[in-house]
Amino acid sequence: MRAIAHARAVVPTTGAQRSSPRARVAATPRRAGRTSVTSSPPRTGNLGVPVAARAAPLKSRRAIVVLNAAADVPSSSSTDAKGAVSVGALVLALGVAMLLASADRTIFAAAALGIKSELGMSMRDVATAQSAFLWGYGVTQLAAGAASDRFGGARTLLGGLFAWSLAIAATPLSAMASAPTTALAVSRFMFGAASGCALPASAAAVAAHVPPERRSGALSAIFAMFNCGSAFGLAAAGGLIATFGWKMIFYGFGVVGAVWAIGAWAAMPESVKTWRAPESSKKDIVVDENGEEMTDLSPEIVTQLLALLWCHVVVNWGFMILQSWLPIYLANDLGMSISSSGVIGALPWLFTAFMSFSSGQVADKLIARGMERWKVRRLAMNVATIGPALGLFALKFTSTPAVALACIIATTGLQACSVAGYHSYLQDIAPSRAGAILGFTNTVGVAASIFANIVTGASVEATGAFSETFMLTAAMYASSCLVWNYFLKGKVLFP
Repeated sequence: MRAIAHARAVVPTTGAQRSSPRARVAATPRRAGRTSVTSSPPRTGNLGVPVAARAAPLKSRRAIVVLNAAADVPSSSSTDAKGAVSVGALVLALGVAMLLASADRTIFAAAALGIKSELGMSMRDVATAQSAFLWGYGVTQLAAGAASDRFGGARTLLGGLFAWSLAIAATPLSAMASAPTTALAVSRFMFGAASGCALPASAAAVAAHVPPERRSGALSAIFAMFNCGSAFGLAAAGGLIATFGWKMIFYGFGVVGAVWAIGAWAAMPESVKTWRAPESSKKDIVVDENGEEMTDLSPEIVTQLLALLWCHVVVNWGFMILQSWLPIYLANDLGMSISSSGVIGALPWLFTAFMSFSSGQVADKLIARGMERWKVRRLAMNVATIGPALGLFALKFTSTPAVALACIIATTGLQACSVAGYHSYLQDIAPSRAGAILGFTNTVGVAASIFANIVTGASVEATGAFSETFMLTAAMYASSCLVWNYFLKGKVLFP
């Protein structure tokens, strides 16, 4: 292979990790008659462990070389005072968009019984409407992830916010249709399709514009606002529906979302507006030492991705059930009124927002004190899986409203630690493809959520209670904990 190249090899500083035979080579223009291999500047190794960089000989038995059309492009993030302000503004803009994404989901849950009564729907019809949102949400995950990585997460998220706000504002029009139940399902599908960009776009934006040492904090702040949206939506919807009816809540939230999307994009700095994916991340070719192309998806990488996939399925399953059915559970199983269930149902999401933010701050501090990133992520995921499993298991054996509410608050709050676990881990092991991978895992996770909503609706209609659904979800959380601890130990998949 004749090219001038820069070779890098990961050389651990601890005995526990062995040096890798793999080298990453960035191709540069060829000079006649010369071939050289030089070392890269010092860099950080797997998940934050300092490593030395040195020239890597291409003599290994199975060396893997990655040729790029352009050299690696450094992060556009800055850690100076000006950079800190821009990161804060970015987090605020994305955080409010995520808050509205969550609020727009929960207002339907708060209005569901009123819509059910006015349109003459059954509980299965309500489940179908919930699932229609998820069908739309899942359809656009892969495309949204790819678009976020290529065109920028901020652009994709705010564009999506504008589109889904229009769909939310159009929801009440379904009551005027000749087939209102079908029209409602269509409007929910459109809302889901437009909001499918929320998670992959926010992940891609943080990966592109926030320094690695601040990503846990940035993600935790964004997801804290996302969870505040659930609380805000439920609390606002209960009173507004009782006063103005369920239609007005959709009109109001639709207008607010569209206005924020336009204003936030107008206020974005030019560096965010003009951002495009570096050429090196779009033209990677993997070859062996003989110049023959190889695939990135080795069996080891596939195993890691499948483990991540299952853990994300469980995160989605548990979260979607709680977000979609909590007000109905409070009214159906605990006998609360619609208005009170909306206000009380906001309490778990306020605690969730607190835990989401706090877990990210604690994670950043642990990393700053020298704890390896993958171990911090593992700790967060243990809390995010064992805690909810115990909380949901306890719900099986109580019908006391105060105890049940405490279990729900603990469950929703502790599962929020997955932000400092799963979502931050993905930034660590695949920063160049965080949006695409999250889009893939979230697609399957959404499909599982659709099934979860259908199963929940059928189970509640058959048994009159949520206990069986809670037990199944608790078992899934326990399995996720086992999978994470066995398979996911910080190996970088896509630098």
